[in-house]
Amino acid sequence: MQVYDSIFGASLTGPTHLTIGNFDGVHRGHRALIATMRKTASSHSAAAGLLTFHPHPRSVLRGGQPITSLASLTESLTMYEGTGLDFTVVHPFTLETAQTSAEGFLQHLQGHLGVSMLWVGPDFALGRGREGDVAFLREYGSNHGFEVEVIPEFYWEGETIRSSGIRRLIEIGNVEWAADRLGRNYTVPGIVVHGAERGRTIGFPTANLSPAQSRAIPANGVYATWTWLNSKKYPSVTNIGTRPTLNGTHRTIEAHIIDFDLDIYGRCIQLEFISRLRDEVRFSGVEPLKAQIMRDRDRAAALLTRDPRVSSTARFEEIPHTADWVIRVEGESQAELYGNAALAMFSLQGAAEIDGPTVRQHFAIEGADREDLLVRWLSELLWQADTQGVVFQNFWVESITDTAMQVEVVGRRGRSHLAHIKAVTYHDLAVTSPDQASSGLWQAQVLFDT
Repeated sequence: MQVYDSIFGASLTGPTHLTIGNFDGVHRGHRALIATMRKTASSHSAAAGLLTFHPHPRSVLRGGQPITSLASLTESLTMYEGTGLDFTVVHPFTLETAQTSAEGFLQHLQGHLGVSMLWVGPDFALGRGREGDVAFLREYGSNHGFEVEVIPEFYWEGETIRSSGIRRLIEIGNVEWAADRLGRNYTVPGIVVHGAERGRTIGFPTANLSPAQSRAIPANGVYATWTWLNSKKYPSVTNIGTRPTLNGTHRTIEAHIIDFDLDIYGRCIQLEFISRLRDEVRFSGVEPLKAQIMRDRDRAAALLTRDPRVSSTARFEEIPHTADWVIRVEGESQAELYGNAALAMFSLQGAAEIDGPTVRQHFAIEGADREDLLVRWLSELLWQADTQGVVFQNFWVESITDTAMQVEVVGRRGRSHLAHIKAVTYHDLAVTSPDQASSGLWQAQVLFDT
């Protein structure tokens, strides 16, 4: 992939298909847009490219105020290259850039990039005062020899995927659902710096991470993480917060790397966030804190041993229905299927946005057969949500047969403003094993009474 440091540094004759934007995090929606553009460009024997701005336009327009981001420019360029783009233009954004008219900007795009087709979203606009909206672009393009392709919003498992929404999920600590929308686990790189070294004094030495100021950081709490060093990953448990039990005064990011005892001060590492374990809390003393850290370490180690993956395909879809909600769910295993069914039920009710205290529970469910077990499992969760004011967000099926299952679940206290499911029904219920399904996956269909 060729990288140009400004529009004026390129001299492409075209034909070129181009998309313009910030593309923070390069999430599933961004990659879907780029894939569609590349496919069309290839059929037209055209190059496919991306134009982005640096620094972020809002930072310049707000007098240099830092803008929280999901990825650095360097990380973004690596991800752009991974999509198969032919070129990327990183154009400097200044106050002068902001005053460029839409017509002037389009003239630059044609003159230096040879644009023959411009790919944009429905609310896209460029130029001074955002005068170059979709209607303007189409009229200008028809008069100056390029086409405008408007890509609709990208939906994944019933939700619109946007960088702002992913940043919100990370900022409330819901790293699992952020990963699903990104299509990868969220990572935070940084330098290991000296801290108070209190962790070492209580038997749990930590690597204190100093990230970029603009990086989106997960909410205070304890997380199961992978720590990457020299392209190798190590299991770790990470605390983000002020360390209230130890009378901390400022927010830190501290990773305890499990069974690791090397000096890595001054080294670059990257934390890959897998799952939120609990909230940060004040303990009555050092001994209760040490006992909890040991439990956190063991829980993180057990979770990371499973090495949970971010699904490359949608785990469920909503099926149009005249009155109630109907979902179709898939999973590579029976355990994954039942976990995905629970995730779908709470996703429909806005679980991702709940930001209350963390709740962790274990369930043992029994049923007469696969279908009955699924209904009893989902009904138990629904009853707990109704009576305890809990919205469950993450599910780990520890063991399962056709008639019994053991499950660990994590959620938040709170309620969603979205429509509420009243009951799980047996109507048109079906659970299909891989040998019965053409997809080779476990499948289920469930109807919810709303």
